[in-house]
Amino acid sequence: MDTKVNILTSALLTILLMSSISLHADTFYVCTGATLNLSPSAAPANTHYVWDIKQGASSITGYPSATAPTSLPSAGTYELILTTVLDDPANTSICPPDPTNHTLIVLPALSIALNAPSTSSYCATSGVPSATVAQTTTGFPSGYGSDLEREFRYTVVKDADTPVDGATLGTVDQATGTYTLNTTTAATYKITGYVKYKQKAGATGTLLNPSNGCEANSSATQQTVTVTVKPAKPTLTITAN
Repeated sequence: MDTKVNILTSALLTILLMSSISLHADTFYVCTGATLNLSPSAAPANTHYVWDIKQGASSITGYPSATAPTSLPSAGTYELILTTVLDDPANTSICPPDPTNHTLIVLPALSIALNAPSTSSYCATSGVPSATVAQTTTGFPSGYGSDLEREFRYTVVKDADTPVDGATLGTVDQATGTYTLNTTTAATYKITGYVKYKQKAGATGTLLNPSNGCEANSSATQQTVTVTVKPAKPTLTITAN
């Protein structure tokens, strides 16, 4: 009986990160601290799987192992290696295994801080009623620019109301991350910014769990803008006796 294992068909691997995604590319981006669920198909008879995680030329602590990793220790680039190994070590030299290799890149955590608004208050009836809030983002690695970009969003709280999408009260410039509040409704508005990783169109790598994108917020540097309505011009009636 031929004991040679067909590695290419037996080592189908699925990575799930909070939701299922089938591996169809060589490079995957994942958030720092994310939980990995790696589920290979059942090993063929008389074989077992061996996992290895390498950073550079060396395996990380605890690997190689029969147990799949559930997390990676820190931001950086790792090589995920899954090998189907014959149970009888005497046959390994006869039928050496062909591993399945994938690259996992653990992304650095992002941070965002909001600068003071261009004006802390404006009149709703002024020529261009608005206030702009610029941001400063740190953590985005320049080396991943071919696959990933930043995506910004804002939430705004009017007085003591619940937060709403900032796009309903202003505009977001995705190129700079600047938010412009341009509502003409009198109130005090508290602004919070958010930034996350976004996979570019045509990217060769895959961002896992893109709806989250390792999102960070500016809760420590919220900014406030007050919109004031210009008092109505009084009407004066003059009479004389």
